[in-house]
Amino acid sequence: MPPHSWRFLLLALNTQLVAQATPPPAVELNIRADSAPLEAAAAEYRAIWASDGARIVATMQQISGLQFRETTVPVQVVTGPSSSGYGARPMRMRGSYPEPTKRATLIHELGHRLQNDLFTRDEDDHPALFMWLYDVWKALYGPDFASQQVEVESARTGGRHDYRGMWATALAALLAASSTGLPGLRMMSRICPS
Repeated sequence: MPPHSWRFLLLALNTQLVAQATPPPAVELNIRADSAPLEAAAAEYRAIWASDGARIVATMQQISGLQFRETTVPVQVVTGPSSSGYGARPMRMRGSYPEPTKRATLIHELGHRLQNDLFTRDEDDHPALFMWLYDVWKALYGPDFASQQVEVESARTGGRHDYRGMWATALAALLAASSTGLPGLRMMSRICPS
């Protein structure tokens, strides 16, 4: 079993219990522009959250099998790349994205925060995130949206992440799992791919 797979095994075993749990806690995003020129982008992020926030939280928790611990998340809209932050460190959201990618990236970065306690600072949590992120996008906005956003992320280059490779691996595992017909086995193949 790959290193740290025991954490994912526990996640899979608890998925059904979480799905039947009480409604998700309200998660408030405290969204602020880094500068005046980014205020319109911050307003767009606020509108996304006001419209879809409760549904995003519920869907992320149901599909991932995890629960948000945070009820307030600071978010800073910036000109640079997006990042999840942690605890009191704000999420940083790129202001220049088109609206669909703002939605997708907001969910992506929240996904890091949702599963952050499962990983050490030195571990890359993207492979685990991608095992359930596509399903969240698909459940919220449909398969076309999900596929388009995988393409957007796969086109990102530079930095230390091979998004294209990680997405290819995750989607292959999801495709293989979908053919089993057994929810538990599908979840296990997501979190412990061979």
